[in-house]
Amino acid sequence: MRKDAAFSGLEAAIVLIAFVVVAAVFSYVMLGAGFFATQKSQEVTYSGIKQTTSNLVLDGMIYGSYSGSLNEIYFYLKVPEGGETQDLNFVRYLWTKENKQVTSISKGSITFSPSNSQLNPGGRVKVSLKTPDGYGPVAGQKFVLEIKPKTGASTLVTRTLADGYRGGVII
Repeated sequence: MRKDAAFSGLEAAIVLIAFVVVAAVFSYVMLGAGFFATQKSQEVTYSGIKQTTSNLVLDGMIYGSYSGSLNEIYFYLKVPEGGETQDLNFVRYLWTKENKQVTSISKGSITFSPSNSQLNPGGRVKVSLKTPDGYGPVAGQKFVLEIKPKTGASTLVTRTLADGYRGGVII
C-alpha cells in the first residue's frame, strides 16, 4: 500500500504542476490582451487630441469689399500651439448665402499671404476669397463660410451684413 500512496502523491504533483502551467499561460494571454487594449486606447486618445488641436481657427475680424454685393472677403487663420501643421492646399471652403445651396469656392478664387502653403502651429496666414458668382450677399443678408481642413474639425463662420454695409469689417 505504500507504493499506491506514493503514486497518488506523484499524480497530485503532476496535476498541480499542470494547473500552474495552465494558469500561467492564461494569465500571460490576459496580460497580452490588456496591453494590446491599452495601446489601442492610447493611440485613439492621441489621434483624438491630434484632430482637436489641428483645426484652423479664425484670428481676428472678417473684412469684405462691397460693390453692389459682397464680392470678396479676407481674414486671418491660424493653427493653435500644439496642433499639427496644415497644408492649405487641402483646405476646402464651402459658402452659403441665405437659403441658397452650399457651393464650394474654387481654388482659383483663393489667395494666401504669405503664399507658403504650409501653416505651422502658432503661424498665421491671410486668406482672401472671392465670393462665388450669384452668392454674394447684399446688405442685410446672411452668409455662412465653412472652413474644412484635411485633418481636424471644421470651422463654421456665420455673419449677417449690416443694413447699411458698404465694405470693411463684417460684424
